This record gives sequence, structure tokens and C-alpha cells, in this order.
Amino acid sequence: MTGELRDGMPFVGGRLWIDFVNSATATMGDFLETPDGWRRWIAAADLPPAATGEVPDVGPARDLRTALATLLAHLIRQTRPPQQAIDAVNRHLGEVAVRKQLQIRDGVLVIGAATTGGNDVLAAIAQDFADFAADFEPHRLRHCSGPDCTLAFYDTARNATRRWCSMALCGNRHKVKTHRARKLVCD
Repeated sequence: MTGELRDGMPFVGGRLWIDFVNSATATMGDFLETPDGWRRWIAAADLPPAATGEVPDVGPARDLRTALATLLAHLIRQTRPPQQAIDAVNRHLGEVAVRKQLQIRDGVLVIGAATTGGNDVLAAIAQDFADFAADFEPHRLRHCSGPDCTLAFYDTARNATRRWCSMALCGNRHKVKTHRARKLVCD
């Protein structure tokens, strides 16, 4: 499943953990506010359901999201993150065995993570963060330039000049605003 908006939720971050942080937005609300919202987010993220078939509790999901949001902010500022946020991610990494597994996504062979035991969904998110943190370029991690947008993303473009969470969302708003301002000056 691909796309910038899935079931009305933004998936523009370029990484699972960033999209998870983006599940609480200033303009769209908090998608983890209810168990049903959390269930919808898991499905939209194309994550496998928990081994038990039950949707994981929302409380630990919110706690992990808070820790990852803290880490995101520190990574963007290139400052030392608090140990408490690191410990929160490590708890999810430590409770589950994760192994690499070949998968086909959008017709392309990729390496994914298969988890067993514990909370599979949160472990997959924590594992995605750990993989990211091991090898990323800090200047590519940023927040959208939209004045009302709180979404973050990892810029994978060759020249690393992406400004918007999405051209279809904030980028288009900016183009329309600029066009209208230019038209008013010319009229």
C-alpha cells in the first residue's frame, strides 16, 4: 500500500517511525486517540497485525510515539537526546526478537523485519528507528516548511532540497498563495 494519504492519514515521512510520529498532527488530529484510530493507522501503515490478532494497547503506542518525537526533535537540532527517550525505544527493541526477511513491496524485492513475541507493531517501529539512526544524514531530516504543518520527513532527493511534507498538500498551498500574491501585485 502506497500513497501520501492513506485512510485520511499522512504517510509522507519516508520512514515508518517518522510516519508514526506524524500520527499526531496539528491540523488532522491525533490518530492514536482511540483504539479504532490505532487499528486504522496500523492497517494504513501496512503492518501485520499482532501475533495474537489483537490490536496493541494505545497507551504504550502513545508512549513510544512521544519518545520518538523527542528523538526526532533532537536529531533535527543535532543535540544530545535524553536518555529517557532512548530507554523507551530500547524497551521495545529488547522485548522482541527481530530478524531480517525478504519481502516484495510494490513489486520490488526489499529486506524487511519479521518480529516474534511481544508487541510486533511497536517493535517494528522501534526497529525502523534503530535502523535509521545507525545510518542517516542529519541535514535530510526536517519539518515541513508549511506555516501550519507539523509533519516531519526524511528527504531522499539527490539534492536534498525538499521543503514540503508533500507537494500535493503543503507545496500546492504555497504555490497557490504565491501565485495569488503575484497576481495581486500585477493587477
